[in-house]
Amino acid sequence: MKEITLRQLKHDGFCYRHHPIRLVAHLPDGLVLFSPRGTVGWKGETSWTSSNDSYQYFWFGRWFNLLEVVDPSGNLLELYAHIAGPVVLSDGEVSYIDYELDVTSIDGPRLVDEDEFAEAVEQYGYSAELQAQCYAAAADALALVKRWQAGLPPEQALAQIDGMGA
Repeated sequence: MKEITLRQLKHDGFCYRHHPIRLVAHLPDGLVLFSPRGTVGWKGETSWTSSNDSYQYFWFGRWFNLLEVVDPSGNLLELYAHIAGPVVLSDGEVSYIDYELDVTSIDGPRLVDEDEFAEAVEQYGYSAELQAQCYAAAADALALVKRWQAGLPPEQALAQIDGMGA
């Protein structure tokens, strides 16, 4: 597995969080990345260390990505979808614009961080169209989290989006 850098960007392009991650699969429909427990990431000047393994799934052209968090034994702990601009892969980096709105499987699946989204709408001046696109992506992410089967090989995992609207 090739190690690359994952960069999470704000709407204005500012990189607010980044960490090394391994490219598991680069397929026609998207990417599968893996971050082992113990990975050190950065949010500004502050570092954090992941306590669990995670797989991250990106579909080209989709406005969300999905994080599958598993414990050391491989048991699913959480599904977490970032409502985000489509993934960009270039020169050893994967990046996306994070629109703050998220979906979690914990006590759900349910939509979370609507307060952070509202703050970002104000700070960055998201248009009504962008807000609607984010909420539409959140509805798709909720539907996917409800039917997601964890632990599948990359092609089968990414194929779980088949049959959903574009």
